[in-house]
Amino acid sequence: MKKRCFIVLVFCLLGVGPVRGQEMFEVVLEQVLQELAEEGNEVGAEQLVEHFRMLHGSPVDLNRATVEELEQLYLLTDFQIVSLMEYRERSGPVLSLTELQLVNGFDEGSVRLLAPFIEFGTATGKSAGNGGKGRWNIDAELLAKWSLAEGKEEYIGPPFHSQLKFRSTAGEKSKGTAGEKLRLGFTLEKDAGEPVSGRGRLPLGDFFSWHLHAKDISVGKKLDVSNVVLGDYSVRLGQGLTVWNAFSMGSGTTMQSVYKRGTRIAPYSSSDENRFFRGGAVTLRRSAGIASWFEATAFFSLKKVDARLSGNRYTSLPSDGLHNTESLMETRKRLGETAYGTNLSYRGRRFTVGVNWAGYGYNAWNGRRVQEYNRYQMFNGQYGNFSADMTAILGKVRAFAELAMDYGGAYALLAGVLFKAGRWDWAFAGRSYSKRYIAPYAGAYSTGSSCSNQDGVSALAQSSAGKVKLVLGGDYTHYPWKRYGVPETSSSAVKIWGRVENLSGKSTWNMKIYGNWGSYGNTYKYGVKWLYGRSLTEWLALKARGEFLCAEGGSTGFAAGADMDLKVWDGSLRVVARGAYYCCREWAGRIYMYEHDLPSSFSSSLLYGEGFKWYALLVCKLGRFCSIYLRGDGEPRVKVGLKMRFF
Repeated sequence: MKKRCFIVLVFCLLGVGPVRGQEMFEVVLEQVLQELAEEGNEVGAEQLVEHFRMLHGSPVDLNRATVEELEQLYLLTDFQIVSLMEYRERSGPVLSLTELQLVNGFDEGSVRLLAPFIEFGTATGKSAGNGGKGRWNIDAELLAKWSLAEGKEEYIGPPFHSQLKFRSTAGEKSKGTAGEKLRLGFTLEKDAGEPVSGRGRLPLGDFFSWHLHAKDISVGKKLDVSNVVLGDYSVRLGQGLTVWNAFSMGSGTTMQSVYKRGTRIAPYSSSDENRFFRGGAVTLRRSAGIASWFEATAFFSLKKVDARLSGNRYTSLPSDGLHNTESLMETRKRLGETAYGTNLSYRGRRFTVGVNWAGYGYNAWNGRRVQEYNRYQMFNGQYGNFSADMTAILGKVRAFAELAMDYGGAYALLAGVLFKAGRWDWAFAGRSYSKRYIAPYAGAYSTGSSCSNQDGVSALAQSSAGKVKLVLGGDYTHYPWKRYGVPETSSSAVKIWGRVENLSGKSTWNMKIYGNWGSYGNTYKYGVKWLYGRSLTEWLALKARGEFLCAEGGSTGFAAGADMDLKVWDGSLRVVARGAYYCCREWAGRIYMYEHDLPSSFSSSLLYGEGFKWYALLVCKLGRFCSIYLRGDGEPRVKVGLKMRFF
């Protein structure tokens, strides 16, 4: 995998025209991506943007979408979803963005944020522009990236990175939310220093991933195949205490991150070489009345993962996906991994209950070195987890919970509530994860790298006043056992933050103030980051951004930059450029700053030391279906990209 975070960014795919809703979403998405990058969650960032890229190609029909489909937007609160469903029942279909603002809970800012990802069909399924005819649409897209890095003596292949992504969808426009019924895709990637070809590999494909996905297939009067995936896929069960190897919206910095929701299974299109399943998965749904149904999900995965072996034991499990030296090549796909599981659930109009089970294991024994921080996270043979989860809506309150147990009897519990009081949306969650709880595929809310060894509470509140939105949050975590790099048997951590933003009109701005404290070593970090952007004309937009922080030992960090986004010839040529000064002399004062990158991508740049950093990206559209990208910066390397759309 890449050392830098190359993220398929949705706003490049939204076009280059001056659409306010799209620009607004860029700002919000950047905030979420920055949180994920600072947590080291590059995989989550890439999958998050890939999700919205799919939504833009297949917008959700607000007048036919179910509660579950509205939840998958990840942009709506529970109160907004309930308000929209009640409005549809009382007043009929929503016909425009203007009318959507009349629905309780929707203001100008939230509507403009949703605009690129929604459409307004009729209650009978007739979408605007097709007259209700069952016309099938086919769409295909090819993304290619190539960059040259500095060569190293230990490399066993040429020092360039290449990636090829293909996606094709087909569906009937008048059906469902977007009409998408079928999806086929693949990813082919080679990291810098890896061989161009080799035994058992495709050319330029040290990593190859593919998927075939179908959904909403009727097999009876009340029975549907909701989703079926062959190839590579991700699974989301409950609140993530057993299995959740898909993206999350960050560690509690948004309402959507406190309460997890999403389809049980989904095709995998990220470039991470480890966090996915390979095999098959299916979800069956049986109607149980109006807005009620039973669901059953099953999955099975069998794949090879990287590992260092010593005899019949594995001593480590590398996860970066790099195979560019002789030593790393020896770890490539050496260990067999099996995973399987099921989910049974019932969903009514106001509540959902489910039971989950997941099993997994390797074809070699655990030979890792036992240390104090990991002694309770070891298992041999086949292992697994059981859980029960529920959600309930009572007026303006949603309660959720999941209780899980592994084969060894260790437990994990997560519970919380979301509600609206006056102009404020609130979220509270509590968690208790045993130090002995083992769940390698879990993805529940956690401030650590796993769902174990912590007890904590978190709170989040947000409110809007006119065009200004305010978000406040905090989290307290107690770790009852030793952690990696923390030898104390009991330690605590506190995080607080506040963010104010204006996302309407020609100007957008936001400011975040944050503070973190850890009991071990009395570590702390507090700071402020800000961004101001303004569209001067339909073809020119400017941004100014910066961050200042203080950390333990007197460490400080400062960075400030200015961005330009120029579009000429009706958007056929786009130039994005930035210059930034930074002064972060100590590692504790490091700062992350985002940059546009190769086709439809975005990179997270780590600023450490002192200096000036710049980059420029040129995007040239050749007709309606082809774009060429060229990027340069202060480092001696070349980056070229290509994006093509078919049909």
